[in-house]
Order: sequence, then C-alpha cells, then structure tokens
Amino acid sequence: MTFRSKLQCCLFMGETKSSEEVLLNILAPKVELNSVTPIFILGAPRTGSTIFYQAVCSAFGLPFISNFTNEFFPSTPIVGLAIQRAIPVEIGFESRFGKTSGQLQPSEASAVMGRWFGGGHPSALVSARILDGMEPHFVATVAAAEALFGAPLVIKNAWNCFRVPYLAKTLPSARFIWIRRDISAAAKSDLAARYETKGSSKEWNSATPANVERLRQLPATAQVVENQHEFNIAISEALREHAGGRSYEIWYEDLIESRDRLLEKISTFLRIRSAAGAKLINIVPPGPPKLSSADESAIASYLATHVTRLSPDRYPSLR
Repeated sequence: MTFRSKLQCCLFMGETKSSEEVLLNILAPKVELNSVTPIFILGAPRTGSTIFYQAVCSAFGLPFISNFTNEFFPSTPIVGLAIQRAIPVEIGFESRFGKTSGQLQPSEASAVMGRWFGGGHPSALVSARILDGMEPHFVATVAAAEALFGAPLVIKNAWNCFRVPYLAKTLPSARFIWIRRDISAAAKSDLAARYETKGSSKEWNSATPANVERLRQLPATAQVVENQHEFNIAISEALREHAGGRSYEIWYEDLIESRDRLLEKISTFLRIRSAAGAKLINIVPPGPPKLSSADESAIASYLATHVTRLSPDRYPSLR
C-alpha cells in the first residue's frame, strides 16, 4: 500500500494516531534541531498580533495551524496540517478579539498548544515550558510541518510570550517577531475586550504574568496598563537573553501606517520572499474602544502618574 493510500485509509477509518505516525515517520524521521525554523509571533493581548499573523502568512505564503486543525486534531496536528495542505485557502483579514472566522483560517492554536504546554495561571509560571514527555512530539510536529509545506510554520499564541526561554533553547534556529502597540491604546482595547467577552472589567483576558495576583488588587483600569507592561518586560528580557540575533521588534502603529515597508523589513529578517499572487488588504485600524469617560480618564491618569516608568511602553513618537 502506498503512503497516500495508507494515509487516506487511516483518515477514513478515523485512525488519526496511525495517520500521524505515518506522517511523522515520513516527514520527520530524524529531527535535526538546527534545521527547524518556526516563526513565533509574540505580542501582549490587543496589540494587533492577529492581523499581523494573517498578514505574514498571506504575504509570504507560510503555513499555520488553522481553526480546523485546532478544533479537530489538537492531539495530532500534523494530520490536520496535511489536510490543510491539500485545500488551497485565501487568508482573510477579519478577527474578533484574536479569533478568526473560517475553518481554514489562521488560529491561535490554543488547544494544540495546550496539549503540549498545559495551561493555568499565572501562565508565566505554570505554562512556561513543555509538559513532561511532550517535547519529542512538539519538535517532530513542527519539523514535519516545515517539511510538508517546504516553509517554516508560523505560530501565534499569547501564552508563548512567557515561553521564549524554552522555545529559543529547544529550537535554536527558531525566529521571533514581537509586535508592540502603544500602551495607552492597547490597555484601553484590553479593558473594552474584558467588558465585551467576559462581562466584567475584572476578568482577565488571555495569558497572565507572574505577578497577576498582585495586579488583581489594583483597579481594572490600572490592571490593563500593568498587564501590558509585564508582558513587555517578559518578552524583551527573554528575547535579549535567549534569542539574540533571532528576533525582530515591530509596532502595530507602523503596520497600520506603512504595511508594505514593514513587510519588506520582515522579508529581509526572515530571508523569505513574498508569495506569488499574495493578496493583502489595507489594514484599517478599528474604531476607538467603547469605554466610559470615567474609564478613559482613569487610564490616562494612571499613565500620567507613571509616565517615566512606562515611557518604554509608549509608541516612540508619543513618548
């Protein structure tokens, strides 16, 4: 029986574990870590990481974990990726609070990443490295995906912001792109997201920093500011200490104002050319978050009170 026939048979019979074994054995029989070059997109919540993720995958024709793979193949993602490979898809540029619409659209891959790294809070402490026994599967899957598509896999998941030391050490040729956003805009957007997705200003969105319990004692308007600050500290320190020469920092504001120029710089950093026929839309910033004047004023006041400490978190022209 040929490889394709065996794979089709396994899929038809629902034997995803058998399908995965076939794929991993053929695509990544022996993993050379230095030759595996995944791209990790990092960014605190509400910093534009999703639209940037979509733009990078579209502009350079790079593979990603889709909503389909995340939902149906969280424990055997290479099977979902193999199916993705057979179905051409045009990447859209819509999302809602980090979630994209469409089965084959780029996903945050929460279920897939959770199988490898677990979850819980504070994320920075309890989910910073791979679960026991899961490293071989994680590495083999990333390597197999790169072999399958002939291009590095792009992974975007906010929890990875606290996993840089592990990821950089385990995958010595991995690249990291950090998208930042002015802390005032990001904090306001994060607070608005809390209201809309959680129904409360005090319910945390996404991953949490190591000192989250202390931050919970602050007013919600201060929490969202300090959360952005803690993410930025964790990412910047980890990239500097563990991924020297393998990381690139961008700003959401630059993506909005000069998308093509920014993508040219990313192309140079990744040493990857734009994909033939890539379709990109003009990235239109969303309208201002729907916050009360009291919340707006409280965030502005908090930033003014801590202007020196938080200056590195402001977009350069706003410092």
